Amino acid sequence: MEFIQQVINGLAQGGIYSLIAIGWTTVYGVVGVMNWTHGEVYMLGAFCGFFLFTRLHLPFLAGLLISMVAGSLIAMAIDQFGYKPLRKIGMPRMAGFITALGLSTLLRYSSTALFTPDPQAYPANLLSYKLLTLFHINGKAITVSSLHLMIFLGTLVIMAALELFIRKTLTGKAMLAASQDMSTLELMGANPEKLIKITFAISGALGAAAGVFVGTIYAINTMMGSLAGLKGWSVAILGGVGNMTGSMLGGLLLGIAESLTAGFVSTGYKDAIGFIIMILVLLVKPTGLKGYSAEEKV
Repeated sequence: MEFIQQVINGLAQGGIYSLIAIGWTTVYGVVGVMNWTHGEVYMLGAFCGFFLFTRLHLPFLAGLLISMVAGSLIAMAIDQFGYKPLRKIGMPRMAGFITALGLSTLLRYSSTALFTPDPQAYPANLLSYKLLTLFHINGKAITVSSLHLMIFLGTLVIMAALELFIRKTLTGKAMLAASQDMSTLELMGANPEKLIKITFAISGALGAAAGVFVGTIYAINTMMGSLAGLKGWSVAILGGVGNMTGSMLGGLLLGIAESLTAGFVSTGYKDAIGFIIMILVLLVKPTGLKGYSAEEKV
């Protein structure tokens, strides 16, 4: 009974982790950059939603969509001023890694100075919710919060829309090809810079959406992006770095694992479970659940 309840409770958080991980792994798969600023885009998306909901009093869907657009613009600006100059000199791996960490730190502490280090909460009446009974086992009800259910369904809709975009549109197919061999794709007439900008825009939109969803459940703060970025990395490793389907599955598994840990062990170990899983996966199956989507070119 309790096990099933905890699994259901973990699905909403798992969907949020999936959005973060897919945004992270999409950039890595196409551009080859460990984009540590993704956690900060997630944080800024959450604060954008906070401003829209508390100051402009927008409905949830409008605030979510505007926050996703803002996340796209922020991510494209990060690429324009942080990563694009490095691509002109061949994007050295260490230079890209250090740049990502530097930009992440800059965004984090600039946001702290601009907003406040104190936790902020979304309006309590933003989304009305109640407990819904899913089914009964031995006379005991298995319930789920309608808020958690809406968040889980919302993440599924966003991921399904992304999957359709990748599989059915010419730009999406070009992104898949770019993740395999950007140089060959360029020889075939594609514009690599345009594809990279679209990739960062999608990544930023996913990160911002995850931030808004989190804000409906928990208080937000300017330091929230650091842990989210690390969890996105662990989910990507669990699912297979560069593989979007694997990232989705990995996010759901991490959300369920955290819920089970909090329910049966201790809430103090909840955040550690993702990194334990990451270490075990690296030891047992380094390619993750779905394997890498691209091979290393030599």
